[in-house]
Amino acid sequence: SPDVEFCGYCITHPSESKINFRIQTRGPLPAVEPFRKGLSDLMGVCQHVLNTFE
Repeated sequence: SPDVEFCGYCITHPSESKINFRIQTRGPLPAVEPFRKGLSDLMGVCQHVLNTFE
């Protein structure tokens, strides 16, 4: 997204089911909006992969 300046993640520890995300936006856009859009896009890609291999 052109509104996102930086996006990254880290996994705190392999034994923990926890991921930290950092999203830095340009301007007043709240980070939750591009985060939700990214998750939605990822779900679409995963669904496409599942459909391809069925």
